[in-house]
This record gives sequence, structure tokens and C-alpha cells, in this order.
Amino acid sequence: MSNLAAHSQMEEIHGDQVRDLMAALARAVLWPFRWRVLTILLMQVASQIMLLASLVLPWQLLQVLITGRSRIDGWVLGADTHGGKIAVLIALAVLCFCAYAFLQWLVKKAIARLSTLILGHLNKTRLVANHRLLGKRVLGVVIGALSSTVIALLFCLVIALLHPLLALLAISCVLGLVMVVGFYYRFERVQKIQNTLQGNVLTVINVSFALGFLIIVLDYINGTMRPLLTLFILLLGMRQLMAASVNGLVNFLSIIKYFQQINMLLLPRSQQVSLFSTTDFVQRFEQATLKQWLLPWVVECNYCHRDPEIIQCRLLYGRAIAHVLVCDTDSHGSPRYMLLKCYVTARENEALHETALLSEVSGHCYGAIPTVPVLRASGCLPWCSFVLLEVGDQPPQWKNSEERKPWMNELRQCLRHVPLPNRLITQYTATFASLPERMRKIKASHFAYLTQEDKQRFQVERFMRLWPFMVVEMERVPKCLTVQNLSSARVAVIDNHMLLLDWQGWVYDTLGTHWPLSAKLHAEVLEMISSQWESSESQQGWSEFNSPTMAANYVALAARAHEFCQRCQLNNDPGALNMMAGLIKAYEAISLADEQNKAKAERSIEH
Repeated sequence: MSNLAAHSQMEEIHGDQVRDLMAALARAVLWPFRWRVLTILLMQVASQIMLLASLVLPWQLLQVLITGRSRIDGWVLGADTHGGKIAVLIALAVLCFCAYAFLQWLVKKAIARLSTLILGHLNKTRLVANHRLLGKRVLGVVIGALSSTVIALLFCLVIALLHPLLALLAISCVLGLVMVVGFYYRFERVQKIQNTLQGNVLTVINVSFALGFLIIVLDYINGTMRPLLTLFILLLGMRQLMAASVNGLVNFLSIIKYFQQINMLLLPRSQQVSLFSTTDFVQRFEQATLKQWLLPWVVECNYCHRDPEIIQCRLLYGRAIAHVLVCDTDSHGSPRYMLLKCYVTARENEALHETALLSEVSGHCYGAIPTVPVLRASGCLPWCSFVLLEVGDQPPQWKNSEERKPWMNELRQCLRHVPLPNRLITQYTATFASLPERMRKIKASHFAYLTQEDKQRFQVERFMRLWPFMVVEMERVPKCLTVQNLSSARVAVIDNHMLLLDWQGWVYDTLGTHWPLSAKLHAEVLEMISSQWESSESQQGWSEFNSPTMAANYVALAARAHEFCQRCQLNNDPGALNMMAGLIKAYEAISLADEQNKAKAERSIEH
């Protein structure tokens, strides 16, 4: 998703795309929950009425203090005396403000509940845990834009009923603001415009106040002056109208900023709005066009024997890579499945990287059937690079990011046993710095800017004394094939057996380097190492360590050290500093185990 988001920021989002997105949101997301959305909007309207009342009532209180009369005379019980009027007005003002605050709290709870219901109703396969948080955020932006629009219309109606000319001026101000934002949108980034709007809310309101006072002065000159209470309500309405308009524009710009996230997280695939122009590459994978060129091509090149059939076609990575699953029948009439992967010209290096790896390890088995698909062919067409893989005699079942999680342990086990020739290992290590190399680049001067108090709190000096020893320990950890982001590794399952796909982004580095940090890190590592500890192949790699527990300590330290180096490289110093205590603790676990082993060895020698 990050690639798509980055791409969307590079291209200007046009008005028709935003219009299509809003229509799709209304149709696919809001309409099925229209009564809940209507309830939220009514609560927003009621809260604004309560806010307006809580601001108008103090004006009446001031009028009672000055003249002894107010608008509540004769229709509120207990407001017959001067003191009674003051008490009633104060109570009503407090009650209205409390009602406003309570309704605002209810609106937040209702939006959160609506988000949960909508995301559950969509049941999107992409919605892993962090995506659900993003889904709630972007849905809040959509509801916020809708609420701001309704509130602006409400106050525009109030002003129109009390003063049509002032309402015309207010509409002109809002339209002018929209035109200014629309003009600058062509030249500046959305975030910058949002910041400018939010930083100039008071300026916009003050300008609208000044224009409102101008209309009042004209009324006074023409002898059509409204009562003071009406003027006060008009000015408050003008203020709330402009504030709601600015909030609505900010939320609308947020919809543009989160365009692709809204597209992917909230809309069904069939109703998603495309940000990308239909390139020649994309057109070739449309259903009608695909059959015209692909099927004759695979038969002509003898990749298929008789009557091939296209089972599935998927466009990935911002429509830059296409996966086409083709079913063929062999001479005995048995089905045979092949996966054609096409890369746009800009990704030719990834195709070459994948071809180089699969040329050496294709057909590798981790179990009864191949876990690594067999490389059938590779090369270039005038408009793309391609890789053709044989995946077996049964259709693969693709696993999304949530469904991959139970397979992570098997994926790691498999990668440890994929045989890599020295040529490929040299190629990997030449293009990707190993963990010890990255650790050596971290110097004490990186944290020299900290105050002495901060250095003591984060144990910086002690940590930097231990850091060289940690580097030495990392040299002892065996290396193996791994992937930089296990959660994004595309896999499929055939007969409850895993098939590895997408061989770009794989590296040869210290075992555990790319292991995601979690509270279960040590237990997960220990389970993986223990399951293979007795095998002779594993013993060769871990011969320096006395037990699976000791080996797991080293891998856990490698995972933490890798993440620490990443944060330092990204200048995420708060995150790196907060990791120091954990790294020290992980290193001390290794040191303590070494001391205990030495003590046992000395005792055995003495005996």
C-alpha cells in the first residue's frame, strides 16, 4: 500500500476522480448505514444548536443585568423576579453547554462504532491490524467532511431566514474560499494547503466579521437595523458558518490526501476509482485483450500443449507487475498450472534478479512437493520482462496478509534450507550490507547532542561500551536466505503445502535480522531452532552454541540490533534510544549464559 500512496502523491488527483470517489463512498459505504449516518448528522446539528444557545443566553443575561428584561419573560417558570431571571439564564446556559459537550462525545462514540461496523461489513482482506486503524481514520475524515457540510448549510439557512443579504455575502465568502483553495491546489501540495487553512482560521473568521459589520452599517444607514439579539445571532452564525466551511475544506483535502487509502480500505474492488492512466501494459491485461495475445503466444512458444485457459489475472504494485495463472493439460489429459509474471520496463532489474535466483534454486523441495516453483522460461517482450513458472498439477490458493501469518514459521524454516550457490551469495553480500557492517557504522558521536541527564537515563555510555562486543557476537550468527518484510512475502498454498512467490526483495544476511519485534520474539525463534536442532545440517551452522536456547538468544539480539540500526539510519532517535535498554538486556542474557557454561566446564574439569 505504501508504494501506491507514494505514487498517488506524485500525480495530481483530478476533480472527476474525487467526484467518482465520493459517489462510490456514498453508494458502497454510507448508504448501507444511512440511518446511523443520519443519526450522527442530526446529533451534530443538535450540538451546534446547543452551542449557539449557550452563546446567546449570556447575551440575555447581560440584557437582564442592564435593563432588567429579557426574552424569557413570561414563558419560563420562575423568571418573574430579577434574581429568578438571572438564575434561570445561568442554569439554561450551563445546561446548553453541557448538552453540547455531551452530544460531541456521543458523536465521537457513534463515529467509532460506525467505523467498526463498516470495516466489519466490508470484510476486506487487506485490513490487517494497522490498516484497520488507518481505515477508521480515513472514515472519520469522510464523516467529518459530511458533518461540516451539513453544519455550514444549517447556519447558512439560519442567516438566510434572518438576513438574506448577509446570507448572500456569506455564500460569496465560502465560494471565494473554495476558489482560492482550488486555484492553489494546482501548484502546491495538499498538506501545505491544509496547514495554511488551519493556521488562518481566525483570519478567515475576522474577514467575514468585518464584511458582516459592513452589512450592519448599511442597514443602519438605510434605517433597517435589526434588533441587537438578531444581530448577535447573525454574527455568531457567520462565525460558525466560516469555521465549518474551513473544517469542511480541510477534511475534503484530507480525502484527496488519503485518496488511495480510502480507495483500497473502504471500497469493494469492483467500485474502486483508478488513479492511474490506462497504460499499454495495463490494457494488455484487460480480460478481452489478454486472451487475444496470451493464449496464442504460450502455444506458439510451446509453453502450453492444448487449449490453455486463463484462470486468474492480477495487477500488483501499482499495476507495474501482472500475475496470470494459466491452466494447461499434458499429453495424459492431466491439468498443469503455470504462473506468468510480467514486469513493466522500469522493473526489469527485478525480473533479472528473480530469474538469477530461480535459475539456481527452482524446484527446491521442502517436503513432498516443490516449495520453490520451477522456472520454465524468462526473457523480454517489446513492452515488458517476463518470468514463467510451473506451479504443479493443482491450482494454488493465494494467501493475503492476514492468512499468511500462520505460515510464517514454515516460511522461515524453508528459507533456511534453500541451497544458494556461492555466486549468488557473493552477489547478495555485494549489494546489501550485512548486519555487522551496519552495526559498525553506529558511533557514539551519533548521540553526542544529548544532555548528560538524558545520557544517564538511556544508559548511552554503557550501551556504547557494550556495542563493539555485540558486533562481535553478531559475527557468530549463521547467515541464510531471508526476506526484508516477511508479512509482505506473497505465498500460495497447494494441498496444505506452501509455495513461495515474488522473489524480489530477498537477501542473504544474519539469521533473525529481519525478524519482526514482538513480545513473543524469543519464543518464536526458539521454536524454529529447536525443531531442526538435531539435524546434522543445522548442527554445522550452530556448532558454536551449546543449546537451542543460546542460539535463540543470539537471533533475538540480531533482530533488535537490526531494528536499532534502521531507526538510527532513519534519524528516529527517540525510537532508537528506547531500544537501548532492551539491547543491553538481550546482550546480558548471552553473557550470563556464557559465564554459566564456563563455570560448568571448569567444574567438570575439576571433577
